[in-house]
Amino acid sequence: MRRPTGLGLIALVVLGFLYLPIVVVVANAFNADRTLTHWGGLTTHWFAVAFGDSATWAALWASVRIALVSTTISLLIAVPAGLWARRATFRGRAVLDGTTYVRIILPEIVAAVGLFLLFRRFDLGLGMWTVVVGHVVFNSAYATIVIQARMATLSTTLEEAAADLGATPWRTFWRVTLPLLRPAIIVAGLLAFTFSFDNVITSAFLGGDQATLPVLVFGLMRFHVTPAVNAIAAGVMLITLVTFVLATAVVGLRSSTSMIVGSRRTEDTT
Repeated sequence: MRRPTGLGLIALVVLGFLYLPIVVVVANAFNADRTLTHWGGLTTHWFAVAFGDSATWAALWASVRIALVSTTISLLIAVPAGLWARRATFRGRAVLDGTTYVRIILPEIVAAVGLFLLFRRFDLGLGMWTVVVGHVVFNSAYATIVIQARMATLSTTLEEAAADLGATPWRTFWRVTLPLLRPAIIVAGLLAFTFSFDNVITSAFLGGDQATLPVLVFGLMRFHVTPAVNAIAAGVMLITLVTFVLATAVVGLRSSTSMIVGSRRTEDTT
């Protein structure tokens, strides 16, 4: 086997910095030592402690609700924006791209402070829906980029053929355009759900009394990093991993089904 080159060693060091903290968190979630100063043996007691608390479950369900609602709204913004950009003028696309990238480039804390001042200016109570609005601001931008990237690779041939055969614009969208966009929609939804579920800054500024799970973990870490905190963090990572695996499976199943259907249609035609 070839020896690793200098670039390979740098890559290994970077991967180590990225994944070693995750390994430490997962290991400490099973560490029987309460102080985490040494390895005290293997245990699952801290998961029972962490998820036996009603505050943890309340924060978890709040995070899930906020993530689902913000993801849905972000997709409802991103898909029409991608369809509109497909036929928009050069100036219109420039405006859409500018407003989209500004929401990504703008520091999140600046957007959170601005929304906080805006809501307080109109005397709006902070809670779940203010957090949803804050998450949609940046989630819709990421979703729009994913949808636009998919739209750029699609040809209008199938849509034009459906129109020539008498399909209405809505039926063309439902039967032709939407199935072609489905993988991008799933990926955009996965990104939006993950970013919303793991968000701390916007949720802390706009949540008020509504604490999400990352905000709860952040608050617990201000006093002392306990094994229960590591257990919660490991649970969050597990939820994110399961969501990613399910989305990948759905996209792969959709691609395989499309290939099988396409091959059968080709055989029928020949």
